[in-house]
Amino acid sequence: MAGEGAGGRAASDFVEFAGAHEGPAFRAAVVVCGDPVTAERVVLEALTAVAADWGEAREAGPAATLRTAVHRRALAACGADPDAGGAAAPDTPPDPDPGATADSWGVDLLTERRSAVRAVLAGLTPRQRVVAAVRWLEERPDRETAELAHLDAARLRDAVDVVRARLGVLVHGEDATVEASDDELRELLELASDDLDEPALAESAWAAAEQRRRTVRRRGLVAGAVVLAGGAVAVAVTGRDTPAPRVAPSSSATSSTGGPGRLQGVPVDGVGVYLAPEPSLETRLPLYPDAARLALPQRLGPGRDRPLEILSPAGTTASVRAVFLVRVEGGVQPALFLPRQSTRLQLVAMAPLRPTVDAGGNTGLRLGPRSVDGERRRVVFAQPGAVVVLEVHSARTHRLAVPDEHLGTAGWATDGRTIVAASDDAGWLVDSVTGKATRAKAPVLAGWADIAVTGGPATLRSFAGDGRLTTSRELAGPDLDVQGESVSNTEGWACRAAFFGAVRATGNRMQGLAAVQGDLRPSPRILAAAATEDVPLAAYRPLAWGPRDTVLLESRSFTAEVEALRVLAWDVIENRLYRVAEVDRPASEADTDQGFTGAWCL
Repeated sequence: MAGEGAGGRAASDFVEFAGAHEGPAFRAAVVVCGDPVTAERVVLEALTAVAADWGEAREAGPAATLRTAVHRRALAACGADPDAGGAAAPDTPPDPDPGATADSWGVDLLTERRSAVRAVLAGLTPRQRVVAAVRWLEERPDRETAELAHLDAARLRDAVDVVRARLGVLVHGEDATVEASDDELRELLELASDDLDEPALAESAWAAAEQRRRTVRRRGLVAGAVVLAGGAVAVAVTGRDTPAPRVAPSSSATSSTGGPGRLQGVPVDGVGVYLAPEPSLETRLPLYPDAARLALPQRLGPGRDRPLEILSPAGTTASVRAVFLVRVEGGVQPALFLPRQSTRLQLVAMAPLRPTVDAGGNTGLRLGPRSVDGERRRVVFAQPGAVVVLEVHSARTHRLAVPDEHLGTAGWATDGRTIVAASDDAGWLVDSVTGKATRAKAPVLAGWADIAVTGGPATLRSFAGDGRLTTSRELAGPDLDVQGESVSNTEGWACRAAFFGAVRATGNRMQGLAAVQGDLRPSPRILAAAATEDVPLAAYRPLAWGPRDTVLLESRSFTAEVEALRVLAWDVIENRLYRVAEVDRPASEADTDQGFTGAWCL
């Protein structure tokens, strides 16, 4: 499984994660499915699905992603519709196997007890068995148990009562006055699989996911080549005077061929440049099919018609989907979007944040693609002379000193411990456990890879788990300049806002996003923003990588001096653009009431 660069690290990270979680997943699947062969197949399919979108799963929380994948497939294997709502008719319990009795399973007490547990489980419905596995074997809270079993609150209570009563008979006999404890029920459920060998599935799952990715890439690259082949002869090197044939950009939201969202592409110096629609046409783009999977609604932000709630001083177990900085009396505080807890943003009553100040005296408020950690439980903020860490599960904050008054960015390195902070003149590695800040002697990054320009051709740089530079490779294609922060994933993809020379074939477009994968020949793909009056400089900002090699990005535009913010999704393999969400407009700086500053992140 060893490999070089981000791809090798991704494989190593996944195998380490899967090795720690495949055993508990198998035991839970045995409880739900009833037999080890089906359970093994379910867990292998679930691990393969997680591996196929490892970058997104790592960001969203891989353990929760795996649990969802396992129980969805386990329900399907039992014949229960995983998408059925909690108000649907209850599943019909199967007839217990008449041979699965305590008298037929073995000769010793432990074997008889194990057979009795299996007989009770066989008499439960698939959803009741999911409740048993999630609530007691995996020890998850009721909210998550209900979600995984696809039950509403009332049916969850009924299922809990049924499971407790039926398994309780094995503990206290027919005495209904004594209720089995959670520990007693967990010990019984562990018997369902304690005599089974747990399969080693991690490497098989990663290999299957790699094969799936190669198939998707081949299809996408072939499709991209077909689009580009219809363009014209290769466009001259960006910025040079060699004549190039005119290819009129499409005036529609997407290309007239290739299906919904497919972008028109033209070759520029051997690189595919894909032409994004004008802002007025973005609302006609097809909806992003993975929005619900990422818990992204069609409207985001702290709008004036959406009152904020105050986050409990005790914190929350919900994961952070987005963070918005809002003005409050006395300064700026973060408002968290916690979709598993509430549709309203949760304002954190912490000490107000101060604007950052660069060496030239310019102030700003900024959140980046790694402001939220990989488990989506912690948020870090750059401050003058420090980084501030918000522990969402406890609502507590920690201030870690950094000897640099001009810090502008801060983000979590991929090891989950190191914070990478930077000013215009220096990069810093901050140990979030000890609080020690070390000035870096080489470039550092809160991510797996980035696209950089340091006076020569653009390069793709890879970084270790603690944020330190490991490799750098030149990119093919046109001359680029870059700005802002890169977003990257475990598959070796990086994306960054870019500027490039205008050529006639692209309608003289000069800005957009560049995306490149290090494990392939490092040749970028470019999403070119429209060159119209309503498109400002730095119109696109990459936010995060989603499933299946898709970049989530912020698109900014102005109509009659009114700013519009949207989240779009660019599928860099299929060359499609999707509409994800509208983002509430920032409040004016003159407004003294509570208002959105415009700084936010996923």
